[in-house]
Amino acid sequence: MGVPPQVQFDHHSKEFLDDRHAEWRKLRQNPVAYNPRYGGFWVVSGHPEVAQVSRDEETFSSEIGDHDGVEYRGIAGVPRTRGIPPAGIAEADGSIHQALRRVLNPVLLPKAVNALRPFMEELTNWFIDQKISTGRMDLVLDLANPVPAVVTMKLIGLPGDSWEHYGELFHATVAHRPGAPEYDRAMARVPDMVAGLLAEAEARRSMPRDDLLTRLVQLRVDGDRPLSDREISAVLWNLVGGGLDTTTSLTSLTLHQLDTQPDLRRQLIDRPELMVPATEEFLRYYSVNETLTRTVTKPTELGGQQLNRGDVVLISWLSANHDESEFERPEEVVLDRSPNPHLAFGIGAHRCIGMHLARTMFQVLVETVLRRLPDYRVDLDATRFYEGNPMLAGVVSMPATFTPGPTAGPADRPF
Repeated sequence: MGVPPQVQFDHHSKEFLDDRHAEWRKLRQNPVAYNPRYGGFWVVSGHPEVAQVSRDEETFSSEIGDHDGVEYRGIAGVPRTRGIPPAGIAEADGSIHQALRRVLNPVLLPKAVNALRPFMEELTNWFIDQKISTGRMDLVLDLANPVPAVVTMKLIGLPGDSWEHYGELFHATVAHRPGAPEYDRAMARVPDMVAGLLAEAEARRSMPRDDLLTRLVQLRVDGDRPLSDREISAVLWNLVGGGLDTTTSLTSLTLHQLDTQPDLRRQLIDRPELMVPATEEFLRYYSVNETLTRTVTKPTELGGQQLNRGDVVLISWLSANHDESEFERPEEVVLDRSPNPHLAFGIGAHRCIGMHLARTMFQVLVETVLRRLPDYRVDLDATRFYEGNPMLAGVVSMPATFTPGPTAGPADRPF
């Protein structure tokens, strides 16, 4: 097959991240190429190639750990950030992955998510009520952070008022660069947070409840063994982190976009039926889970290149979802785009199990803001975005003003 095409770039650099769309556009000229940085890894940027990797968990493993002398790197980037626990269901393959999905599915399938929608609406209205009379709120800190966080606490079986404890830590680990004070403080708290989650799990062993955490500690895998504490903490880290960050990021980035493009905001207000296709378009456009990694388990061909066992593959959902060969006008937000074969949730066995929850929560948040705060204006100068994270995009803080309005009530906190 000859010498593979090589590319030289640092996906952690400010220069790359500040111009990420143009950088990925250049990389798509060779959709499977080798980057010698960080010990060497394959970069997969084209839509069909990313889809192929995502579908084939036998060849491209999500697992982390040693397998017959080969180090499997998991999904969390090149290089993997030190101190980050394994990501539970996302970094498990085969029978354990299937068993975890069977436990999680009952609370995350469309019927269960639809039953949660009234609670999401009540939460969203309550958090808006806390600020609506003032004409000012931070659309991230006062709304897009807490609503998904409280819902996640409810789903798992953790106290609803603990959302700030978990939310502050998780957002700091993804929003700031290693070495930043916020990041270092958060990472120092990770062991205590994991210990707290395991204490909650131990409490369910002695006093079961009707919640997801109880079902996790009662689960049996590999014949008849319970999950280890390490496995339970990994699943909980995955669930809490996923629930607290990705929907928050998608909602925040979308509200920012609707402020800078008022014609899009007006279309969604005047034509609420557009919200369903618009959800898919914002998922495609932002692809907030921008990249992840897989480990090659056996010699294989991908995009005309020969990959070997143990090779690390970095796939870019963001690049795939902006591939000109798949999407017309990929750099524009087209609210009624159809078809829209985006890969924002992945595809195959590891497709995001929380996708129905994410879609519904995003729609509730955006619809409620457009209904109750239709003239909101973002303070663009004060808005702060994630810095230096090639895996996840998002917003740290986004102050906004609007015409003050009445509360929707009731005044009692719903969690």
